[in-house]
Amino acid sequence: MVVTATTETETTDDDSVIVVTSQIDPNQTLQLDCFDEELSEIQKEYYEKGVKEHNDIKNRLKDVIGNAHNIYSGEIFSAYEILGPAPGLDEFSKPISSYNKKEPKPRGRKREPEPRAVDSDDDDDEDLIPLSRRKTKAIKKEKRERESKSRERERRKPEKSPSITSVSNVRPTESTAIGGLVVGTDAAKRKPSAVVDLTKDDNNSDSTEVSFNKLNGKTFPSLVVVARPSLRVKDTFKNDRSALDNKVKGVLMHPAVKFTEWLIQNGLVKSEQQCQMHSGKQLKLGMYSDAAKFPYSGGYVWISQCCPTRFVSVFNRSIFEGAPYAPTVLLKLIYHWVCQTNVTNVVQWVKVDNLYLKNFFAWLRSVCTIALQSHMGKMGGHNKKIEIGVISLGTTTNDGKQRQVKVEVLGILDPDQKLVRLRAVEPLADGENNHKKRFQKILEPLGEWVHKDSQILTDLTVDKNVLHAMGFKNIVQVPPQDQTRAPNSNAQIMDYLRRIVPRMFQNTLSLLSRQIIQQFLDELVWREQFGTSPGQAFDNIVSHISEQTKVDSKESFTSRLTKVSANPYKTWVAAKPNKRK
Repeated sequence: MVVTATTETETTDDDSVIVVTSQIDPNQTLQLDCFDEELSEIQKEYYEKGVKEHNDIKNRLKDVIGNAHNIYSGEIFSAYEILGPAPGLDEFSKPISSYNKKEPKPRGRKREPEPRAVDSDDDDDEDLIPLSRRKTKAIKKEKRERESKSRERERRKPEKSPSITSVSNVRPTESTAIGGLVVGTDAAKRKPSAVVDLTKDDNNSDSTEVSFNKLNGKTFPSLVVVARPSLRVKDTFKNDRSALDNKVKGVLMHPAVKFTEWLIQNGLVKSEQQCQMHSGKQLKLGMYSDAAKFPYSGGYVWISQCCPTRFVSVFNRSIFEGAPYAPTVLLKLIYHWVCQTNVTNVVQWVKVDNLYLKNFFAWLRSVCTIALQSHMGKMGGHNKKIEIGVISLGTTTNDGKQRQVKVEVLGILDPDQKLVRLRAVEPLADGENNHKKRFQKILEPLGEWVHKDSQILTDLTVDKNVLHAMGFKNIVQVPPQDQTRAPNSNAQIMDYLRRIVPRMFQNTLSLLSRQIIQQFLDELVWREQFGTSPGQAFDNIVSHISEQTKVDSKESFTSRLTKVSANPYKTWVAAKPNKRK
């Protein structure tokens, strides 16, 4: 049945009834009257609040991604990489470690999970959904499917493990800063064990003297070895020592701020630092407001905008890194090493541990080893004289009947320039008497140290055929009995090897490894060229430490020097083109 008309009745004042008939549109199912209702104040306030929040977060997101790097741009969403703290988004500016903390496990009775609202995609009641919302629902469904596929692809990609652990939000101090000192901390108070495992196969270069120290309670044998130069010692020794004393005292009297500035100016600590988490990002040297947190640097500390929670000590990647003593103490140790002060006095005056003193002096000898490889070129030249000699150092039994060779020492001398090179070589095994093989092993460094066209002066004990095979053609050999009379002999280097070298290891040879013996030979050569007086030695050792401080390395400064001391025979610097003088 189709309704074509409707009737309405109206009552007048005189109670008469008027019937009104009107036509109905067949497409109109219901005729209703409507009117616009004004919003209340509360509704307007709520609407304005929502619009304001929407605009605020929209503006913040624009600020955040303004300088960000776009790493993905798709149809549905885009991804940006933000470095450093996000402005206005404190929640997301925290370090990664703050998000990795595990939630405490709930105690007591387990609670039932709260019901979650689930979006249903069923189309059973589709007829009840207005037509205008059906298209929106279909678009949202397609969007969710695309996002789900995108997340699945991201999930299948292998995760990259972080290369550097983030620093937790802690109050910065010298001990908690990266590369800082550990003065007064538990790490500084740890002492080495007094128990020695004699069954352990220890290949460390200093294992013998460490065991000797622990078993006998005496000082370390390497601390009593003294390498005294003799080739070019000047008469101004006393005046030079007095000037050095005044210089070091003046530096030690500086307040912490000025002392740190002196270290930076002389290169003992780095003048530039880079962020370890963001390559190429330079750190800035700042002054911490509470100088007591960094008492040994006077408040100086390295900071960055990319990692505001990371504080890097000024002593990072230097010889002071991780030291259990103040930097002024370490400067005193450098001074006493230069002046070759008696080790007993050093321990009493400076108040340092014997083991740390041994290791610190070994690091300084490692600096000497690297300096020789860096600054000493090839000796000799066309028809220039080079003296070569070999001696054997060993030990004898108490009755003097048996003698065992500990090490063989090769000496090379430039008599005109007063330059010397020394090498400790392991002797052949007992019972092996191959003369040629012995000298091939001993003379091996000649190819690296001496020009082939030099005039080689030696004695008859050295195998001439080995020298010829190495490329040396101009060779003069003198019998031992004629060494002092012949003009072209190796008398000077043999006198040096017999008089200076054995005196260094007079009472400690049996307790030192070949590596430690080579360390002291390198120190002796270094002092002959760079440290003939205390003042010259101090300036040059500071300069050579500065050179190694500038080296860009992923490992700590002292770790590198420890590796050098364990194997001083290895080449630790890049090869340079040979230059003749």
